Amino acid sequence: MRFSSHAQLPALAGKALSNLSSLCTAWDAVEYRYPWRVDELFASPSDRLSLIGYGSLMNLASARRSLNAECLASAQPVVVFGARRVYEYVMSPTGRRVYGEVEGEQRFGVLNAQATGDRADWFNGMMFQIGADDIPALLSRESAYDLLPAWTLAWEDDTPRPQIAYFFSCRQKTFAGRQTIDSQILPHPRYHEICESGCLAISHEFLHAFRTTTWVRQSRLIDSADRSLVTV
Repeated sequence: MRFSSHAQLPALAGKALSNLSSLCTAWDAVEYRYPWRVDELFASPSDRLSLIGYGSLMNLASARRSLNAECLASAQPVVVFGARRVYEYVMSPTGRRVYGEVEGEQRFGVLNAQATGDRADWFNGMMFQIGADDIPALLSRESAYDLLPAWTLAWEDDTPRPQIAYFFSCRQKTFAGRQTIDSQILPHPRYHEICESGCLAISHEFLHAFRTTTWVRQSRLIDSADRSLVTV
C-alpha cells in the first residue's frame, strides 16, 4: 500500500475543517494545569470530559492500565487541530518501570503536544469520555501534563461535527526536580512500538497519519532516516 509522504486529512474531516471560521474559540475554553482537580473538571459525579490520547493511550491494551471499562468503550478515533505532536517529553521514573530501561539517555522520549492555533497543524488520536474515577491513574501516568482545549473531528464520520476536547501538553521544562523537556531526545523503543501498534489496530491509514504528523528532532517520523522508528 502506497501513501503520500504529506499529512492529508480524511476527506470529510478536511471539508468540515474548512467550515470552521476560527480555531480561536477553542483557546477561549478553560485549561487545566497539572495536577488537575476533580472538582474543577467535573461539576457532578455523572459528568464526563472529552480527553484525547495521542500516544500510548491510542493502544487500548495500554489504555486499560489507566482507564475503566466504561471509558474504554467510549474510544473514538479523531483528528485534533491547532496543535503539533512531538517527541520531546523525557520519560518519568514511573514510565521507565512500565516500559523498561534502554541503553542511552537519548532513547527515553515520550510524546508531547504543543498548541499552535494554526489549522495546518493537526494530529490523530483517540478520544475518550473520562470520569472522576479515571483521574487518579491518569495523574500518575501523565505527570506534568496540563490539559488544553482544541477543536476535534471524528476520523471517519459521514457528517463530522467539530467538538472541543482536551489534550495533554507539558509546558514546563522541569517538574519535581527532574527534566521534562528535551528537543533532541529520541523515542523510547517499546513506548513507540505500543503507539504504532495502537494506530495499526485502527487502520493502515491511521498509522500513516501518525507517522506524518509526529515530529522527532525537528523532522517528521516519516522523513526520519532512523528506520527503527518504523516498528509495525
